[in-house]
Amino acid sequence: MTTVQDVTFDDRYFQAPAAFVRQLALEGPIHRFTAPHRVTGWMITNYELAKTVLTHPAVIKTPGTMVGLRSNGVPRTLRQRIDQTLGSYMLTHMLATDPPDHDRLRRVAADPFTPRAVTERIPRITDIADKLIDKMDPTQPVDLVSTLGVPLPVQIIAEILGIPARHSARIGRSSHVLGDVLSSGISELNRAAFDFSQIILTSLASRRIRHRDDLLSTLVDETRRGQIRLSETTSTIALLLIAGHETTTSLIANTVLNLLENPAELDRARINPHALEAIIDETLRIDPPQPTATLRLTTEPVTLGGQDIAAGEWVMVSLLAAGHDPSATDNPETFESTRKPRRSLPFGHGIHFCLGAQLARTEARIAITQLLTKYPDIALATDRPSLRWRRSIQFQRLETLPVTLR
Repeated sequence: MTTVQDVTFDDRYFQAPAAFVRQLALEGPIHRFTAPHRVTGWMITNYELAKTVLTHPAVIKTPGTMVGLRSNGVPRTLRQRIDQTLGSYMLTHMLATDPPDHDRLRRVAADPFTPRAVTERIPRITDIADKLIDKMDPTQPVDLVSTLGVPLPVQIIAEILGIPARHSARIGRSSHVLGDVLSSGISELNRAAFDFSQIILTSLASRRIRHRDDLLSTLVDETRRGQIRLSETTSTIALLLIAGHETTTSLIANTVLNLLENPAELDRARINPHALEAIIDETLRIDPPQPTATLRLTTEPVTLGGQDIAAGEWVMVSLLAAGHDPSATDNPETFESTRKPRRSLPFGHGIHFCLGAQLARTEARIAITQLLTKYPDIALATDRPSLRWRRSIQFQRLETLPVTLR
């Protein structure tokens, strides 16, 4: 007999998200959720059901699903929030639509994220990581989130797009807010959206004058050819700036934390850098950077996990719960990089599988390899209870990760 629980994203969730969703998965495959701003719907906590939902033809993506916006019945405060901050110029991208528009938008942006393109970028990623690590002061505790986790992926995605490096800090600050619109405050969203739009529009304007070998120039060309609308161009840039670093920032910090909490895994990584691939995979299962997939909307009545769901209901897939589902993974609370098979969905499933998954894995592997090469005896500079997870529905990331370098 399964039990449907009410999930409200309160302190119980944010203080120990993995333990929270693991218990949910034990109690049933589907539960009710209430997010801030009065967004309510169904949360999927079962691995197999999650895979089904992520490819279900009656559970779709639209621009409104990115922020919990229906065409009717939206609370006034939520509608104001959307109108004032995001609108069509940040929401009409590949993650917010299904085919055929999804395929067109993904194809336009795909080239820098192919396996070949990522491999060619490895020397540059390594160079940036080394420079950031060289700047660290080993005489005192260092926060790996702010010194390595944020600046490395921000600089890489900015270079891929062609955004000037001077905007990196602004990108990091603004995307921190815009990456979690379900729980960010209205005034925060307004400020962040305005700052983001300035960066995007001025960067696009420069490419209309001077073409370069970057994704901005490609998008400008495709806009001129009529393959992509201006609103889709700005939305695609916003998506890549946010997703292109938030996921990697979390993956770097979460992987280092798991290494420091599991000495045998740390020894394995020191001895054999290739072991990091499996360690990163296990981190993606146990502490995925994105604990939930973006919202989806039912277009007709469906039955999911034994629950009859009406048309027009929100569905949220817990990627974190899928990785901790005891019906899919033995001893899911145990970090074990050699486990096989590893059933998890950290980058989604189906057509919306993360475009930048390989880039994120590569950046994390290089950053951690270079860090362990220079500081093989790195250790936590605080106890685990003192660490705080960001209060985010969309991203599972440590606020800080203080370490001692030695």
